Amino acid sequence: DSVASRGLGDVYKRQDQENVSAQMRDTWEAFKNFSVEQKNEAVEMARRALANLDEEIDEAQKEIDRGWQNLSQEARLEKQETLSELKDEREELQAEYQELQAASDDNWEEAKRRFGSAWQSTKQAWRDLTAPSPDTE
Repeated sequence: DSVASRGLGDVYKRQDQENVSAQMRDTWEAFKNFSVEQKNEAVEMARRALANLDEEIDEAQKEIDRGWQNLSQEARLEKQETLSELKDEREELQAEYQELQAASDDNWEEAKRRFGSAWQSTKQAWRDLTAPSPDTE
């Protein structure tokens, strides 16, 4: 019975993780089309997306903490490393967000491209973190 309920929890968790990946993709698709005239809207969208991402990272940390006892030492190290990489990518994304806020007409497209690149790297780090662990006995 606990295996069945745990399996159901895994299904819900996977759906949440897939939703986050889809939201990140959709955010970037919408974001990359903003013109410099829409800078304020773009910056606000990015701010909301970063806040959502921070909530998801916190939730992922809690999920890892809850399942810690079920992970092998190798899986624990892997999760710690991928979470650390995600947090590093998130810091880089914050720096690019600040550049985006400061962007002028002259460098808007470059700031947007750099933010997008950091966004894609963060999205990949999220996928790496939330990939099913083969070693959860």
